[in-house]
Amino acid sequence: MSKVNLETSVNHHIAISAIMIKRVFYKILSENQLNITPEQWNVLYYLSEQGSFTVGELSELTFKDFANISRIAQKLETGGYIEKKRDSTDKRVFKLFITDSGRELIGKLHECASQSTDIALEGIDEEARETLLKSLKQVIINTTGHLK
Repeated sequence: MSKVNLETSVNHHIAISAIMIKRVFYKILSENQLNITPEQWNVLYYLSEQGSFTVGELSELTFKDFANISRIAQKLETGGYIEKKRDSTDKRVFKLFITDSGRELIGKLHECASQSTDIALEGIDEEARETLLKSLKQVIINTTGHLK
């Protein structure tokens, strides 16, 4: 059995990086007096880009379980940022839509996300950023494929 050294473990550094990036994003959101979580931002982002999704579709897109997305959607709906409507073709299905309030918030959230990214990637040149993104996408493909 091989021993894992956390100091050289890619998995460990990816996990720590994700935690720290999320903390920075929370801090920036708080400094801007935005009562939104990074997870809520993800849902608003996809709704602003694509128009509407079911909870199940958002669950797949965000890699969050159905129950988490349901709770996130409920909070966003209570805040007036999204609304839930029955699907026009299948009345059993509810679709989530971003509201005008949600659209107003999106611009501020994009600025906060951009600032968070700038902090996280400071000192990393464009070529290294592209390599990092490509590598992280491959990690997602590898791990997703293994879980199916």
